Amino acid sequence: MSAAIECAAAGHRVVATMRNLDRRGPLEEAAKARGVRVDIERLDVTASRLSEKVRELVLKYGPFYGLVNNAGIAVAGVFEEQSVDDIREQFETNVFGLMAATRALLPSMRAQGRGRIINVSSVAGRVALPALSVYAASKHAVEGFSESLRWEVEPFGVDVCLIEPGTFKTPIFFGNQRRASLMAPSGPYTAINTIIEKLFLEEAEKAPPPDAVGEAIARVLVEPSPSFRTAVGRDAQALVTLRRVMPDRLFATGLRRFIRLPRAR
Repeated sequence: MSAAIECAAAGHRVVATMRNLDRRGPLEEAAKARGVRVDIERLDVTASRLSEKVRELVLKYGPFYGLVNNAGIAVAGVFEEQSVDDIREQFETNVFGLMAATRALLPSMRAQGRGRIINVSSVAGRVALPALSVYAASKHAVEGFSESLRWEVEPFGVDVCLIEPGTFKTPIFFGNQRRASLMAPSGPYTAINTIIEKLFLEEAEKAPPPDAVGEAIARVLVEPSPSFRTAVGRDAQALVTLRRVMPDRLFATGLRRFIRLPRAR
């Protein structure tokens, strides 16, 4: 929602899409409060008819210059307690849905000789934390896909950029929170699940609203020579920097102490 509002406030005509139009109320209210216009359309990035729907939108609104891929879900929990459906759902939305939307719009961007694709990844796409193994895997996939796609479409005047948010106060931590289907109340991973959930909720409660993410997307959309990667949030910037400059053993030691992970028996 923040991305749509900030891009509209920057003067762009924005077509925001969502799977369930019954949830459009908050976006409409936010647009009204900012005095901007946002067109809202139904779109499910996992639908089999996605390409047809995108073509309909291109015919209705004209060629799109920018595509912001920010549909995403996270199922919290360790890998062993995630069902096959948990895993597939995260990859269907976070990876395959992103790829499908990109594939659907690329022909019109190439025809124009211009365009900008902004893929919303996560700090988890650079630094994988425990109890988010599948989510981190999906975001690492987004990072690798984006880096390769960048070189493939650059000759056609199309840029690819990554936005890597840290922790912000969003529904993914609260009302939309999902837990692994096979999570056991008193299973072998109870200690780590409890520690990580408590940490994430405490950090989310203190976190700012996601306005900075929307502002970063709006900025990257128009920069003449945008950075390929933009980490948003102090925690994201700190984690990415530390992961890059510290030896793995030292980084791992610091992470264990910060999270207070249980040690091997």
